[in-house]
Amino acid sequence: METIKKLINDNWNEIIRFLIILVIGYILIKITLFFFNKSKSIIKIDPTISGILRGIIKFFLYASYVIILLNVLGVPITTFIAMFGAVGLAVALALQGNLSNFASAFIILMFKPFKVGDYIESKDKSGTVNDIQMLYTQLLTPDNRKIIIPNSELVNSSVINYTSEPIRRVDLVFNASYDSDVDKVKNVLNNIVIDHKKILEFPEAIVRLANHGASSLDYDVKVWVDTMDYWDVLYDLEETVRKKFKENNIDIPFPQSEIYLKYVHDKDSDKENNKLE
Repeated sequence: METIKKLINDNWNEIIRFLIILVIGYILIKITLFFFNKSKSIIKIDPTISGILRGIIKFFLYASYVIILLNVLGVPITTFIAMFGAVGLAVALALQGNLSNFASAFIILMFKPFKVGDYIESKDKSGTVNDIQMLYTQLLTPDNRKIIIPNSELVNSSVINYTSEPIRRVDLVFNASYDSDVDKVKNVLNNIVIDHKKILEFPEAIVRLANHGASSLDYDVKVWVDTMDYWDVLYDLEETVRKKFKENNIDIPFPQSEIYLKYVHDKDSDKENNKLE
């Protein structure tokens, strides 16, 4: 106990200095990151870039912070750098997967297969890109669940980007009975398409008889819309077609089967019955 007290008394100034740098350094890092996040010039940067850039700046700020604190404690910088290099190599070997994720973040940044705000699908996961970090990408599902996906998984697998283009095509199939007049069905469908304000005139819509099904005629309806209007138009068409078919006496068939029964007369059975009588 006496040894500890003597050590504190002999190094009182260094301890105070260390504590001051410890507190002030931490506060300065928090202030720097705060102003970085609020900076107008940073806000103007693509969110895809700003997320990764924020992670890199945060890493170097804290790395510099630790180096300064060790220097205050009397650890030589050269010794620390050599030690850091050895530790870094060991960590790199142990965390190869994370290094792959880190490298994948720059691939995403460079080639931009998607960006923050895009709705994407990869394997069995889909959602709106909410944030792209140095090691992972965060998706937000329509029902407000967060999905965390390693960047390397997104780079090394197929990704469907549903919102990268300004317009999309809505593809629907509607069924009508074989008794319904083909021209009448097509006219009803065409009028629905023409009357919808969110359906684009160009590229031109397609309304055609596409298939002779087992119990119905199948009509393809393919229309182009602004990407943001995709779901509105899809649901509108489903509801409107059902109403218009009913108004125009166009039957929507359901699968049905016909069963034929054949009666076979068994003469031998009749002989047996006569003997019993």
